[in-house]
Amino acid sequence: MIEKLLFATLGFVTYPTLYKTIRYSLPASVVSDYSKNEISGRSVSAIQALTAVLVGVITMMNTGDDIVYSRFIPLDYYVCFWIPYFYYDTWADYKVYVSKRANEMADKDFLSRVKSFVKYQPLMVLHHFFLPMVYGPALLHFRHGKGDYIIGCAITMQATIPFISLRHILLQVEMRHTTLYIVNGLLLAVSFSIARIYIWFHLVHTYAVYRGLPFIDGFLALPTICSCCTIGFFILNSIWLLKFYC
Repeated sequence: MIEKLLFATLGFVTYPTLYKTIRYSLPASVVSDYSKNEISGRSVSAIQALTAVLVGVITMMNTGDDIVYSRFIPLDYYVCFWIPYFYYDTWADYKVYVSKRANEMADKDFLSRVKSFVKYQPLMVLHHFFLPMVYGPALLHFRHGKGDYIIGCAITMQATIPFISLRHILLQVEMRHTTLYIVNGLLLAVSFSIARIYIWFHLVHTYAVYRGLPFIDGFLALPTICSCCTIGFFILNSIWLLKFYC
């Protein structure tokens, strides 16, 4: 328990420290506070996502022999380190929001700025505030140590975030009409197709093989909450993918 609290504390310290380090390291050509905040925030998001993918892949490699009962203890510590990211990211988004509207926010006090931010992005704030309250207990307690492989596979969905972050960074440095921007867009579409769409077929297929069942029977054998989440996430991510192409 103490070790997990230490990793959570480390998370609360690491993300804002990394943000500030990147912000103060930006070249002089990045002038506005808005650009500095946007680039710093996106950079931390990309680093966090790459770390999550690495942890996810290592977890899958160490638990593939039994996708339900095999344990990879470092995953629990990573979850403790990862949960504070949601609260940090809310703070980082707030910094971007305020700096983008510097003239409008200049005469407002702190509480007024926070209210304006929450009103502008209520779903994101709710998502980032309450999701850790669900993920924490669910991943660390209520699953009773089962499904490390599945959790590892699920967190590799963040493979798309570095490309999303790079797109926003390139926009800030006026590199929208460059080859790098186009290539990054193509890689984003490919990574999204694999990490957000194909991954659900992979999970169901892996579970079906584990149970010795055909694909459809394996899906039907999933616990109800798992099958509902699989369908919901698949539909949601498919809609997002269509937006990339349309």
